[in-house]
Amino acid sequence: MLDALIPGIRDHTLSPQDRFNIQTDVYALARAGHIGYVDYLKLLRHAYKYEDNLTVWKSILRQLTELSSILDYAQLNNTKKLYQSYVCDLLSNIYTQLGWEPLPNESSQTPMLRSLILTHTGIHGYDKTRNEAHKRFEQISNKTNHHHLINPNIRAAIYLTVAKTGNQQIFDQIKSVSF
Repeated sequence: MLDALIPGIRDHTLSPQDRFNIQTDVYALARAGHIGYVDYLKLLRHAYKYEDNLTVWKSILRQLTELSSILDYAQLNNTKKLYQSYVCDLLSNIYTQLGWEPLPNESSQTPMLRSLILTHTGIHGYDKTRNEAHKRFEQISNKTNHHHLINPNIRAAIYLTVAKTGNQQIFDQIKSVSF
């Protein structure tokens, strides 16, 4: 029955509310032990890779963050790295669609979605996000009025990404930035 819903989720013939409810229900089933978490992750990969709704993404990323925290404590061989790769792959399409810069006539929710996606791709080690965040941080760390040069909607994504993926010198630079 779930497989029959995948095309409607993928091509957005189902409403954002329905897409939200389906994935939260499947996650709740996994959390309750009625299905495996793998089933939830498969649903996301097959149906939600082209999702573009902020509310749906916020919910998905909340569930994925919970799963990630479980893996942090499990310390299974290479599982965390594979999981991070999965998350980056899931987010790669929306990352490409949104980019780093505001687009003309974008909705009021798009900057929030961009910030969310950049933050999650950054903390999960997506190379494109990491490289761009480090490049932007380097540009602003060499100037005065540091944080005023960064679009405020992506500031947190840049700082979180470079803090998570940088070295001690970068961490010290972040600490020295006055807000």
